Amino acid sequence: MRKLTLLMVALTMLFSLVGLSFAPQSAEASRFSDANQVEVLRLAEDGIVRGVAPNQFGPQQNVTRAEAAVMIARALGIEGRAGGNSFSDVPSTHWAGPQIAAMAERNLIGGYSDGTFQPNRTLSRQEMAAILGRTFNYESVRSSFFTDVPPSHYYYQSIRILGDSAITGGYPDGTFGPTRTINRLEFSLMMARTLYPEYRPEVASVGLSGSIAKGTVINSDTLNVRPDPSTSHAPLGAITRGTEVNIHEFVGTWALVSNDNIRGYVSTSYLSVTYPPGSGSLAGRVIMLDPGHGGSDPGAVANGLQEKEINLDVSLRTMRKLQNAGATVLMTRTTDVFPSLQDRVRMANNSNADIFISVHANAAASTSARGSETFYDTTYRAADSRRLAQELQVEMLDKLNTVNRGVKTQGFYVIRNTRIPSALVELGFMTNPAEAERMKTSAFREASAEALYQGIVNYYRR
Repeated sequence: MRKLTLLMVALTMLFSLVGLSFAPQSAEASRFSDANQVEVLRLAEDGIVRGVAPNQFGPQQNVTRAEAAVMIARALGIEGRAGGNSFSDVPSTHWAGPQIAAMAERNLIGGYSDGTFQPNRTLSRQEMAAILGRTFNYESVRSSFFTDVPPSHYYYQSIRILGDSAITGGYPDGTFGPTRTINRLEFSLMMARTLYPEYRPEVASVGLSGSIAKGTVINSDTLNVRPDPSTSHAPLGAITRGTEVNIHEFVGTWALVSNDNIRGYVSTSYLSVTYPPGSGSLAGRVIMLDPGHGGSDPGAVANGLQEKEINLDVSLRTMRKLQNAGATVLMTRTTDVFPSLQDRVRMANNSNADIFISVHANAAASTSARGSETFYDTTYRAADSRRLAQELQVEMLDKLNTVNRGVKTQGFYVIRNTRIPSALVELGFMTNPAEAERMKTSAFREASAEALYQGIVNYYRR
């Protein structure tokens, strides 16, 4: 009996040290007492992840470099070969030796300059993003943003790839946590979404085509095409004066463009943009758009989104549509700055604009809150403000296929104090996970801009 007890203790210690030796398969995979996620069970059934002990997955245990090498090798169907390591700290008898050698040979997980691999070192989330980005091909389905991963971040491109392909959405506070260690559950979710697309969060489409406008290169003999909307990374190439491109999205002062030879971001300062014909003429109309928040005031932050960024992006898209229809468009801001509420009202009242529209994204304590709503105030031009709000709301419901939260009166400062017809729109709830995923997409933002544009056209028609 004592020998049997010692044997069980020894086996338990082995499971804990190796972390991957116990292999639940098929029905056994459902017996993890500490993990019931379908992604984990699917990976276990396919032999990619294993328990740390009988019936124990260890979801909160950190993933080591050796474990990552083994699990990714299994996902790729790579066996590796014993004794193939050149790392000084990975002996021929190491349990993960064959897979470490295989990953190193393929330049997927490398070693350190001192000749070591450091197999027991835990992985950070940014390191995991880099490894996955080197190993698998991902397709972008949305535009992602994390408040703690600026374009200058060393791992920006790797993290952006995972975010844009819906492999990860970061944390509820809008961060990615690049330096945080990655645990076995987080790793499993990323791996499952990589290998099995059905586990990726659904990104709703609003039925827009891939090209929203045409562009022609002007003002420069050559225009650099970059991998992201910044100058932080080397250009992918260049296009010459007179080159025509398809425009897929606008991000601030950048446009995502493509032709038969290249795809990437260019500065809109060097593009002549032509939109499809508008459905109504706004010649002679003066319209002021107010992208809410900005600069030091991010507005709401949730699910990998900052409200100020959504507000500005949608407003800039709306501006271009209005200009193409002949309107003069005034903006309270066109970059990431913060005009005070008083400054916004002052601009509106001194502008001789016909109407004022403040653009926002919503937030709530409950994650179930959803839908679009529009507000107006009765202090000035109540009837016209109400009609403007109604037209905007009707178009948001149509273009965004969203829940109708109604047209309401509310004394928000900017619409209470502007002396022209005014409305404040709330596009959707950043705090609702499903709506947040939609709001990350260029399609949603383009549909939002189209809704605001068409609502304005309808306001002037009646």
